[in-house]
Amino acid sequence: MSRRRLRRSGSRGLSLLALPGLALILLLAAVATAGAADRWRLCSVPLDMPLDDREALDNQALEGLYQGDYGHDMAHNYGGYIAGNLKDSVLTEWPFYHIQTTLKDGRLLQLWFSSGTDGRKTFGVHLELPWSDKPKRSLKAEREAIEAAFGAPDVELGPPSLTSQKILVIADRTMDKDRYAAVVARLPKVDHISHDDADRFWKLDLQELAKFLGPDFRGAVVILNSQGDKLVSEQAELIDLSRARSVFDLGAAK
Repeated sequence: MSRRRLRRSGSRGLSLLALPGLALILLLAAVATAGAADRWRLCSVPLDMPLDDREALDNQALEGLYQGDYGHDMAHNYGGYIAGNLKDSVLTEWPFYHIQTTLKDGRLLQLWFSSGTDGRKTFGVHLELPWSDKPKRSLKAEREAIEAAFGAPDVELGPPSLTSQKILVIADRTMDKDRYAAVVARLPKVDHISHDDADRFWKLDLQELAKFLGPDFRGAVVILNSQGDKLVSEQAELIDLSRARSVFDLGAAK
């Protein structure tokens, strides 16, 4: 990703009069660090991350995530890290701003950004493991890694005609209490999901997804395709449908 590097200022001496201000700065930094630690991530990238590196989120910039400036031990992160695994990355502005990144291990990462008036922030982070006829990844290990990052699924589907597929839907537990409760309450009950809807889930567009999961859904959606105890392909996604409305017509909001 060819973008400017953030400048880092050098250290300076501090007078005693500066200490109260320093205490405030340290307090704000601690709050920002806590916010960064709570955010759900795919390949280190969270929802709400601005495209513009001058608009940092919790004192983190997108370029810094690509460069590995914030380490490789992030809580609630699934899919590893971009830094050290980047092959190429392209920003496209049409039909909406999005970045397509190819990783050296063959996986594909997409970042989808909201409108300019919304600050061009990520409303979607999509990670794909293309199908392989010689799978090496353990299905059990991937499932455990997903739940370690995001928790147990709120909805789990096994499409009738795709017995090797599992669909996991997990509402973002970092949302405020009222929105989280509303999002979870709107999720479909497994025994009310038709066979056709379950079979078609993997190819739903955003408008259909909003009808299926609810107009304000925010969270993780993971589709696992297996062969025996191996993972042959996968799609993992963090999505905020409320923010997606800044660039897509998804029907009426709640």
